[in-house]
Amino acid sequence: MYSYNNILTDISGENRFGTDLSYESEFEAIENEVSNSTNLFATSKTDWSLVRGNSLNLLENQTKDYRLIYWVLLSIQKEGLTKELIVLTPIINSFIIKYKSDVFPSRKKRLYSSINQSVNIINEIAKELINHIDKIESIDEFVVLFSDLETTISTIFESNTDNVSSIINQLKTHKKRLKSSILKDIPDAPVPSQKIEKKTAVASDASLSFTQTEITNDRDANKALRHLQDVARSLSKYWLNQRINDEKVYQLNRTLTWLTIAQVPASNDSKVTMLKPVPQARQQHFQQLKNEANHSKLLIEIEESLSKSPFWLDGHFMVWEILTELKHDDAAQSVIDQLTLLLKKTPDIITLKFDDGSEFANASTKAWLEQQCSEAKSTPVSSQSSFIESNTKSEWDSTLRDAQEQLLQSSLSEALHPLILGHHHSRSAREAFFWQFSQAKLLSHAKKFDLAIPLLRWLDTKFSGSVLRDWDPVLEERLLELWLSCQNQQPVKEQDKAVMAQLRERLCCLNPMRVLS
Repeated sequence: MYSYNNILTDISGENRFGTDLSYESEFEAIENEVSNSTNLFATSKTDWSLVRGNSLNLLENQTKDYRLIYWVLLSIQKEGLTKELIVLTPIINSFIIKYKSDVFPSRKKRLYSSINQSVNIINEIAKELINHIDKIESIDEFVVLFSDLETTISTIFESNTDNVSSIINQLKTHKKRLKSSILKDIPDAPVPSQKIEKKTAVASDASLSFTQTEITNDRDANKALRHLQDVARSLSKYWLNQRINDEKVYQLNRTLTWLTIAQVPASNDSKVTMLKPVPQARQQHFQQLKNEANHSKLLIEIEESLSKSPFWLDGHFMVWEILTELKHDDAAQSVIDQLTLLLKKTPDIITLKFDDGSEFANASTKAWLEQQCSEAKSTPVSSQSSFIESNTKSEWDSTLRDAQEQLLQSSLSEALHPLILGHHHSRSAREAFFWQFSQAKLLSHAKKFDLAIPLLRWLDTKFSGSVLRDWDPVLEERLLELWLSCQNQQPVKEQDKAVMAQLRERLCCLNPMRVLS
C-alpha cells in the first residue's frame, strides 16, 4: 500500500522543490519503462507497479515534478486500480494548491502539457468509476471531489490547461439517470403522474445547478458560493452567445466574482502582490481577435478570463471599449457601474501589480478609470472636459513633450519616431487615436501643416461622431480646432475655404468659444 500523502512534504527546508531530474538515470529509468508499453520491439512488459513506486519515491524524496504525477496516474490506470483515483484526487488537488506552477518541468509549455496528460488520465479513469456508481450520495461526493479539483486548476493555471468539467457533467447526467430509474422502480402510488413528472423535472433542474441541502457550516457555504460562481460563468457564457449587449452578463460576472473581496490583496513595498497576471499569450490572442473584429468571441473569452482574474483592470477597459465601439451603451455602463463600486470599496487597487511586476491597470486604464469611475462624474461638463487637457500621466503626452524638446536638436523624423512606435504598440482604438493625435500635434508644432492636415482628416473620418464623445466630451472639439488652425496657417493659395467653413460650422455647433479663440 502506497502512502500518497508523502508527496505533499517539501524535499527540504532549504530546497522545497528539489532538483530537475530530467536527465538523471533514475528519472530516465522510469521514462524508459513507460516507453516500453508503446514500443513494438520491447523485450519485456512494462512493470507498472515499479513505475508507480519509483515515481512516488522521487516525488517524496528528490523532486516535485508534474510528469511523475502523470506516471503515477497512468500506472493505476494500467493496473486497473480505478478506486485509487478516489484517494489520489484530493492529494493531487493539494499538490497543485501548494506547489502551483513553481515546480518542474521548468518550461511552462512542458508543465502545461504534463497537466493536460494528467487531466486526460483522470477523465478516463473517472469514466470507468462512474459506470459502477449506484448511489446518489456517492455521486454527490464525487461531484464535490472533482469540483474542488476543477476550481484549483482553473484558478492556478487559468485557461492554459484542460480541466475536469466533463467528469462533473457526466456525474450529474448519471445522477439524473439514477433518479429516473429509482422513480420507475417505485410501485404505483396515489400520486398523480402529472405531479411525479413535475417533481422529477424540478429535481432534474436542481441537479444541474443547485443543491437543496441545507447549509449548516462555513465549509458548505464556501462550496455553495464556488458552485454558484461556476453556474454564473456558464449562464453568462450562454447569455453572451445569445446577445453580447446583454447588460445582465456584465453585472452578474462582476458581482459574483467580487462578492468576497473585502480588501486589497496583500503586497510588498513595491506594490507587488502574489497574484498571477493573465498570460501574455492569452492577451496576444485577445488582441488578435480584436484586430479581426471578432467581437462576440472576444467578449466571451475576456469575460471568462476576468471571472478568474478579476483584478486585470486592463481587461475591463477592453470590454468597455468594445461595447462602446459597438454602441452597446447600456452594457458598457454596466461595466462602469460595477467597477465604480469596486473602486469605492478598494480605491488602492489600481496601484497594485501582479507577481511579475505588471500593473493591474496600465496608464491608459488608470486614466479611463479616473474619468469614468470617479464619484465626481456628475460634475458639470467643464470640469470633465479638462480631464484629457490636464492629464500629464498619459504616455503619449509625455512622449509628445519629449519629442517637442528633441525637435530643437534633431530632425522631425527622429522626433516623430517614438510617437509612431507608440501607435504601433497601442492596445486599443482609444490608445491608437491619442498616439496619432499626438503625431498631428507634433507636425503642427513643426509647421508641417501639409502633413498634419491629412492625418487630422483621417482621424476625424474614423473617430468623430462615433466614439470621441464617449472617451471625452471635448476630444472632437480639440481635433477640429487643431485642423482649422493648420488650415489657417497654410499659405493662402493652399487653404481649402470650403473645408475651413465646414470646420467653423461644426466647431460653432460644439463650442462657439473655440471659433472665437
